[in-house]
Amino acid sequence: MTDPSPSRAPETPSAPSPGVPFPLPVPPREEPKSGCLKWGLLGCAGASVLVIVGLVLLMTNAKNMMEWAFDKMSDQTLAACTPDVTLDDKNAFRSAIREFSEKAKAGKVKPGQVRTFQSKELSVLGDGKVTPEELRGLTAWLAAETR
Repeated sequence: MTDPSPSRAPETPSAPSPGVPFPLPVPPREEPKSGCLKWGLLGCAGASVLVIVGLVLLMTNAKNMMEWAFDKMSDQTLAACTPDVTLDDKNAFRSAIREFSEKAKAGKVKPGQVRTFQSKELSVLGDGKVTPEELRGLTAWLAAETR
């Protein structure tokens, strides 16, 4: 009476323990939290603070930066002047750009006027030489804008 198939124990439903009317549920296992979200939020908050501080510093120094930019533009223009540009023409240009810069720092120049001046100056500097006529034209435009 040997049975060729392996014998298995009969399956029985889990019976409640004596004194417990039903089996107690096993609470699910909680996975440990990695804390990645917390550090991400702290990093984003720190980056936001840095951006705000940078913008505040930029706004407080904007006038000084504008003056520096106008000085660099005038230096570049005067450095490209041909030998036939007189000292009087150069001084008149320096005076006109200084007045325009002061007016811009005071907030009396619109951004469009600054862009127009930049485009005029770039077109004059396009060939690498500034003739007396070109410098007088820039000076006249600056003088008209500061009135």
